[in-house]
Amino acid sequence: AKLHGKQVLMYCTGGIRCERASALLDALARTSDGSFEVKDTVMVRGGIERYMKTFPEGGYWKGKNYLFDRRFEQVPEAKSLADLAKDIESYCCVCRSPCAYYRGGFYCGGWLATTKSRCHIPVIVCKACAH
Repeated sequence: AKLHGKQVLMYCTGGIRCERASALLDALARTSDGSFEVKDTVMVRGGIERYMKTFPEGGYWKGKNYLFDRRFEQVPEAKSLADLAKDIESYCCVCRSPCAYYRGGFYCGGWLATTKSRCHIPVIVCKACAH
């Protein structure tokens, strides 16, 4: 319902999940009774990985692309650490301080009433709160 009538921009690391998610949105729109339809779906072709290779200084990308695998993060090669620090838009989920450090191991423990289970989505926790 939140996406109904809106333009959807998708991006992922390599582009594969976006293709699948886009196909899912199309299928949902085709099978709905008209109550679900997105205005348009656009994707970053080749994902953020290709975008950062095309624009090594970052282009319009701000900050880091957090990856939930062993790589942990992806940053523009030619962007300085000082400029990366200015781009921080994420916060520690415990103390709410700006934080651009993700290393896994911390998960949302919120209760989901709809599924009667814990959330368990990976979250960002700063070094101070991690200890």
